[in-house]
Amino acid sequence: MLRDTISRPMPTGQQFEKTDKLSPEQVVAVRKALEEVISSDTFTGSKRCQDFLRLVVDHALAGDLDALRERMIGVEMFGRPVDYDTSNDGVVRVRATEVRKRLAQYYAQAGRASVVRIEVPSGSYVPEFQWAKVENHVATPGPSVATVPLWRRTAAVAAVLLVVAVLVLVLSFVSRPKPATNAVRLSLGLPAGVRLQRNWHPFEHIALSPDGQTLAFAATDESGQSSLWIRPLNSSEAQRLDQTEGALLPFWSPDSEFVGFWAAGKLKKIHRSGGVPEAIYSVPEIAQGAWGADGTILYARAVNSPIVRVSPSGEAAKPATSLLPGQASQMWVQFLPDGKHFIYLARTSLVSGDSGAKVYAQSLDGGAPVPLLASQSRAVAVSDYLLFVQGQNLFAQRMDWEQLQKIGEPLLLARNVAASPAYLGTSDFTASQNGVLIYGSAEGSLFDHFTWYARDGSVVSSLQPEIDFQQFTLSPDEQHLALNSFHQHATGSLWLIDLRTNTTTPLTTDPHAQSDPVWSPDSRYVAFNLLPNAGTDPPFLIHKIEIGTQQSQLIYGDNDRHWVEDWSPDGGFLLTHDAKTLSTIAVTGDAKPKAVYSSSFTKDEFHLSPDGQLVAYGENRTGTWEVFAASFPSFHNITQVSTAGGAQPRWRADGRELFFVDLEGRMMSATVERGSSPRIGVPRKLFDTGLIPDPTINQYAVTRDGLKFLVLEPRKGFVETYSVVLNWPATLH
Repeated sequence: MLRDTISRPMPTGQQFEKTDKLSPEQVVAVRKALEEVISSDTFTGSKRCQDFLRLVVDHALAGDLDALRERMIGVEMFGRPVDYDTSNDGVVRVRATEVRKRLAQYYAQAGRASVVRIEVPSGSYVPEFQWAKVENHVATPGPSVATVPLWRRTAAVAAVLLVVAVLVLVLSFVSRPKPATNAVRLSLGLPAGVRLQRNWHPFEHIALSPDGQTLAFAATDESGQSSLWIRPLNSSEAQRLDQTEGALLPFWSPDSEFVGFWAAGKLKKIHRSGGVPEAIYSVPEIAQGAWGADGTILYARAVNSPIVRVSPSGEAAKPATSLLPGQASQMWVQFLPDGKHFIYLARTSLVSGDSGAKVYAQSLDGGAPVPLLASQSRAVAVSDYLLFVQGQNLFAQRMDWEQLQKIGEPLLLARNVAASPAYLGTSDFTASQNGVLIYGSAEGSLFDHFTWYARDGSVVSSLQPEIDFQQFTLSPDEQHLALNSFHQHATGSLWLIDLRTNTTTPLTTDPHAQSDPVWSPDSRYVAFNLLPNAGTDPPFLIHKIEIGTQQSQLIYGDNDRHWVEDWSPDGGFLLTHDAKTLSTIAVTGDAKPKAVYSSSFTKDEFHLSPDGQLVAYGENRTGTWEVFAASFPSFHNITQVSTAGGAQPRWRADGRELFFVDLEGRMMSATVERGSSPRIGVPRKLFDTGLIPDPTINQYAVTRDGLKFLVLEPRKGFVETYSVVLNWPATLH
C-alpha cells in the first residue's frame, strides 16, 4: 500500500527535513518562528490558540514532554482538576484541532516562505519542528523534539525507499507522452482515520486529474469534518485543503491545475496546492460539475433538474438539456475528450432496478440527446473508451467519439468495484485521459448490524438484519422496529422487525418510496413520508399505517416538503420540518402545517419530552452540529446541551435524562432537572458506539428506562481499498 510513511508535503513547494537534536541556535530560531506565527493574522483572533501553541512549544523546548499529555494540558491551561475525565471532556482535543487548522492556514498563506515550520501532529501534543532545505542542504537542521529510536528510523528509511521506487514508477508513466506496453497495478491507501462514507452519503466522490497525476476526493476525517483532499500520485500522503469544509463532488479543470467542488450552496474552485477557494456560481442545492476546455462549466443537481450551463463570460446560467418525459434525474455530467460534447446519466427512478436508466451524449450547441448505453450507474469517458459499472464489474466499451457510436462489445476491466445502483447511480472509480485508472473495492458484510448495549458499554445481545437498513425507530412498547431501507423494494422501503420473533416483514405494500418512520405513543401506528415520485417532484405526502394492516391512510399532502420527526405524547399531532422550520400537523381534523420555530440555521432530529413540554433537537449554527433543548411550543429558554458537537437527542421515559451521540461516536448523557426553567447537567460519556454520527438520521434507540441502547453499527468487517492501474488499456488484450 502507498501509505503515510514520509513527512507531509509543504504547501509552499519547499522541502523540509528533521534531525535528531536541537542546538541552542536552533532553539532561538524556533522561538522566533513561534512569535511570528502567534502574531500573525491567522492567530491574533484567538488568544486561546496563541496560548495553547506557546505552552506546547515552551514545554517541548524545555524537554518537559510529560507535561504534553492531554490531562496535564487540561490542568495547566484550562484549570481542570487533576483527576478530571478526559474521555468526557474534550476541551484539549478541540483546542488542538483548532490550532492545527490555523497552523495549516498560516503556512499556506503568510508563512509560505518560513524557514522553520512548527507542527502539532494529529494524535499528539508534542510539537515537531522542520527546517527548509536549501540547495540539498538543510538551512538550519531541525528535528522533532522526541528522539526517534534507531529501529524506527531504519524501518522508516526502508519504507521510504520502497515508496520512492513506486513513485518513480508512477512518475515515469504519467510524464511520458505514450503509455507503456504493459499495465502496472498498485494499491493506494487513504490517510489514517479518513473515510469515504458512501453507505450514508452518495455525494462523496473521487476524481482523477486529466493528466493522471493527482487524485481529489471529498472525505470525512476523525473529527467528523468533511473536506476536500488532494493526493498526488507521486507522493505517499494526502493533503487536506483548508477552507473546503463541507466539500462534495470534486471535478478538475482541463489543465489539471484547479479543482472544482460544491460546498455551502456554491460551486467553487481552488488551486490544487491550496489557497482561498473562489466561487464559480451560486447553486443552493447539491450540484456536480464538469469543466470544459473553453471555461464553460456544466452542473447537474440531484433530482428533477436538467443539466445547466455556466458560460465563462459570466452570463446567466441556462439549461443545456431538457428532462425527457419520465426522467427523474440527470446527473454525473462530464465533457467528452473533444470538449464540444458531454455525457450524463439519466434515470427514470431513484431506486434500484431502474430499467429506463441510460447514459446519453449531447452537443454543447444543442440538438437531441444520443443514447449510448443502458446503465444504472454513472460512466466515465476517456480517449477511445466509455467506462461503466454493471453488477459491480467495471467494463470498457470502445467508442467512436466522432460518430458517438459503440465499437464491438464491452470488455471486462475489473471485478468487485464498489457501486450502488440506488438513488443516483454512484460508482467508485475514476480515470484520466492518459491511461490511469483508480477504483475502490469493498469487502466484508454488506449490511450494517444491530447491537444492544448496556449503559457501561457491555454488549447485551445482537441482531443480524436481513435487509440493508439506513435508519430505524423503536416502538414505545419496545416490541418492534420500524426501519427505512437504503434501497427500494417491490413493497417500498419501510420494514418491520418483530423483536419477539426476530422476523422481518414489509410495513406496507405500496411500491413507492417511503422514509422517516415514527411511532404513535401507543405503538399502534407508524407515520411516515410517502414520495410517489421518489422525492423528485410533488406531492410530498404524510401517511400513517396501523401495524398489521399494510394499508396506509393519508394525513397530509402538498407541494411543500414536511419531513416527519416525532409524534406528540398525547397522540394529537406530528412534528415535521423542512430543514429550517419546525411545524406541527394534526393527525386528525385540520391537517394544515403550523409553524412553531424557524431560524436561518439547518436543524433536524426534533424529539418531544415525554410530557410534551420540552423539545430536543440538533442545529448547525457554526459549522458544527450541536444538541439544543427548549420549552415547547414557545421555544423560550433555548439551552445548548452538547459542549463539543452532538446529534440525535433522545429522552428517557421520565424526562429526567437526555441522550445524544457526540462527534466522536460516544454515547453521552445529560441530566434534566425540571422546574420553571429546566436545568440541564454537563454531559458525560456512557460508552463508545463506533458510529460515524449523522445528524439527520436515526442510528440508535434507547429503552424507556434508559438502561439499554440499540445501535445500528457500521458494516462489520467492512474494508474499502483502492487500486491504481497504469496503462489499463493493456489489460484488455
